[in-house]
Amino acid sequence: MYIIELQRWNITQGIPAKPYTDADYQMADSNIIGINHALEHARTAGYSKAILPKGEYALCFPRVIKMVSNLTFDLNGSILKVIYDSDRKSPFDTRTTTDYYNFKGNSIEFDNVHNSHLIGGTIIGDRDDRSFSNVAAERKMEHTYGVVFNRSTKYSSIKNCVVRDYMGDNITFSSSAVRELAEFNLNLSQNNLDYAAGQVISAANTLTTGFIAIPQDTNISTFLITGAGYSRLTALMTKEVDVFFFRADNTFIGVLKKRRIYTDISIPVGAAKMRMVFFNEANPSKNMQITLKFGSIPHHNLVEYNEVFNGHRGGISLGGSYNIIQHNVIRDNGKGSNSFLDGKPIFSDPTRYGINQEDSFGDNCVIRNNLIYGSNHGILAGCYSIQIENNHIYNIDSIGINLYSLLFANIRGNVLSNCTTNIGLMTSHFANAYVNISENSFTGGNMSFFANNTYQVTVTNNNFVDVPSMNLGIDPIKCVFKQNRIKYSSLTNTPFITAYSIEDCIIESSSPKELVLRIYHQNGCTFKNLTISLQTQNGTTQGESVFIDNCEYLNSTVFNLILATKERYVKITRSIFTDTIIKAGNINTAGKIAKILLEDCQLKVIANKYLFATDLNQPKALIEVRNCSIEIDNADFSYLIHHDKPVVIKVFAISLYKNNFVYKGESPLKLNYYNHIKPMEIFISADNDFQNILLPQPDPAIFLDYNPQTTFKTEVTLQEETLVVHNLNTEYPFILIFSDTKTMIQPLIKVVDSNSILLQDSQPQKAQVVVTKI
Repeated sequence: MYIIELQRWNITQGIPAKPYTDADYQMADSNIIGINHALEHARTAGYSKAILPKGEYALCFPRVIKMVSNLTFDLNGSILKVIYDSDRKSPFDTRTTTDYYNFKGNSIEFDNVHNSHLIGGTIIGDRDDRSFSNVAAERKMEHTYGVVFNRSTKYSSIKNCVVRDYMGDNITFSSSAVRELAEFNLNLSQNNLDYAAGQVISAANTLTTGFIAIPQDTNISTFLITGAGYSRLTALMTKEVDVFFFRADNTFIGVLKKRRIYTDISIPVGAAKMRMVFFNEANPSKNMQITLKFGSIPHHNLVEYNEVFNGHRGGISLGGSYNIIQHNVIRDNGKGSNSFLDGKPIFSDPTRYGINQEDSFGDNCVIRNNLIYGSNHGILAGCYSIQIENNHIYNIDSIGINLYSLLFANIRGNVLSNCTTNIGLMTSHFANAYVNISENSFTGGNMSFFANNTYQVTVTNNNFVDVPSMNLGIDPIKCVFKQNRIKYSSLTNTPFITAYSIEDCIIESSSPKELVLRIYHQNGCTFKNLTISLQTQNGTTQGESVFIDNCEYLNSTVFNLILATKERYVKITRSIFTDTIIKAGNINTAGKIAKILLEDCQLKVIANKYLFATDLNQPKALIEVRNCSIEIDNADFSYLIHHDKPVVIKVFAISLYKNNFVYKGESPLKLNYYNHIKPMEIFISADNDFQNILLPQPDPAIFLDYNPQTTFKTEVTLQEETLVVHNLNTEYPFILIFSDTKTMIQPLIKVVDSNSILLQDSQPQKAQVVVTKI
């Protein structure tokens, strides 16, 4: 352990007050030089730790503190502060312009080091001193950084520090390598290479590069393929390449097949050159937009137990591979619509954040167990894969977690609250991109996966509270939404959920609440205290159907309403309804039908006074109930059908087939079919069993006691030897029965067509004819 000797290295304690003099800047610059010399001395002398005596120390731009391999730099509770003046020129600013506020720099760099660690201090950036007197221009400045990991740095860390008030990011990772080759001539040709000898062979659908020199630094044993400039994606059709290696005399060493971009590729011992083969490519003039990173980008570094705040644009920009950000407080970076309460303005671009990968790339970075709040965006993550786990993200003005340009993301165990949007998806740019969202808690904020959704998404076992809108898209393959719990407690507006299907979810409200479901398939779900408007995504342009199976409804209303939409058919099977109303309606939409079919369901009435309801001002709506069990346990039960608008005429039809109605009271229930007859077009009750129920006298104008889809009834008098019975509404074969069995006639029956029969008999009789399908 080496305690840094301040006098020996010309390091001065104390931070001067503004306005800063040239001597102040010289002192700050000398501090950085002295610390660098002290760290180099500690390493050379064999120490594993260098300790800075506790105090306050001035820093300035553009000189930086350079971290050293195999050494821990312990700030020992000290404060290091950048001195800066937006309105006066620094003596180290060699630019000839007068925009002093654009003078930039970094404070501490991990540059191509390993096993290097920074611990235990406070590092304050230039934003603290800025005047922003030229607000429009200075607020755009984003090029000062606190602690930087770059150029192949590995197995290093920053821990137990406070880093704040830099204009770009307080902590940043640069996806840079010790050697880089960008925007170079690939010398592409429409060929392939022989896997045994590395010789050029003809091919129609591959491109081969010319020889590419490999840097001969002794510590470079890997490289990777990335994008060029700010485009991280490359223009390769196939994101995997074959790499052929050669010695300096062009003798072939061997080939590594299917090496994907953003992933380290080993360089064989003795390799001086290489060639690459790109697949599914046919244009030798194409710009592949690739960069070769020799020696790897920063990897396996750690940022933990720090407090990072007041970054002008952001808190931490993440890049490289296998880097971890954990157990940090990342707050008030990249403020949103409201400015910092210190009166300083916000950054001019909306990409303000707690953590960001906007201009970086890498594989399998990890963000876990952090507290993130007070930013415009929480986490912006992309390229190539990301793990976001067990973070608490709240008070975010825009998006809590936004994903883009990546192949895989795992979002698990996070708590998000008071974010405008919880999770957003932008274009993936990768084939077979996958996002797993599981075991998170979301309070407030929207969810939107619909726009540009090129991902396969699984959303399971999450808890959603007062999320006003969830748009999961309507592609039946893209999104799986199951075993989630959704609750509404204090939401004032009407929430909606858009998806192709949901499965095994619980959706409830603490008090009666309207909910719009634009979902085509619902299976195994439970709903409570909800008035559910069943809609579809394309209902305004085409008739669509909703299928519901094995669901349960408690104290709710299931409503199929046609309102400026096309026809909608709802089929509900094997479901349970407890004190839940089935409602159909049509408002101001001429010629369109709302139909609900219940089949093999259980309906239980404990407190409600009716089962079915309408909301109609014109034809028409249909409710059909088949093979259901209806149990009534309410002595105040009034009628089966409640009409909201009693003055409309013949707008509603109901069909009850083969159902079992049971009243659980001691004395029989006097049942009414409906509260008003005018809206009824037809009431069909066929083959139903009513137990402990007294039925009303049916109205013959609308009542049918048979199924008109399978049966035709008419009363005829055979006064002639022949009679044609038309409009049977059935198909043969059929059974023909006369109701007067005492004078049963046996006419000669001839089929005219599927809707008519011919009766012939020499003994005319009057009887009721019943034609029933076989």
